[in-house]
Amino acid sequence: MLYSPKLRHGMAAAGLTLLLAYPPFSQPSSSPHDQQCRVGDRYLFGYLETVTGIDNQFDTQLTALVDSGSTTSSMDARDITVRRMPNGTDWVRFTLLTDRDGQGKEVTLVKPIERFINVITHSGPPDRRPVIEATIELNNINVTTEFSLTSRAQFPQSILLGRNTLDELAVIDTSRNFLLDQCLVSR
Repeated sequence: MLYSPKLRHGMAAAGLTLLLAYPPFSQPSSSPHDQQCRVGDRYLFGYLETVTGIDNQFDTQLTALVDSGSTTSSMDARDITVRRMPNGTDWVRFTLLTDRDGQGKEVTLVKPIERFINVITHSGPPDRRPVIEATIELNNINVTTEFSLTSRAQFPQSILLGRNTLDELAVIDTSRNFLLDQCLVSR
């Protein structure tokens, strides 16, 4: 664009008119700190986040990988046992660790199976996994979502958050980690 002193005042008035005519890109919030945590009506997530609770039953310190390339979220589960009940429903019993540092404890959960999925792995045939519904806490955000159960012992993160969890909740900044830990989030 060429600059002309004659157009300077007209352009400034047009720019001011545009600013006043259109609402801001993000919703106003109560504090500048809160603006760093949200983008519009979604939360700003880093590439890694901390899960601080599961099913409002126990506290955890688990690292979650934020992966918008995965369809379904996944949870590290050990000793997975599926049982069909007399009424025809399937239930799963599994163990998970409350943290990966060896400081936590093993917790056994029994939950109804929502469905089964086949997950394509990097090696071998597709892996058939039970899917459960669980509520996780990320800072002060409680999210109820589906998780496929599998051993994630070979990965540094116990939980993978996929699109089923992230779609309506998060905007992801892959260049940063643990952004929710820096925010006082209220929902």
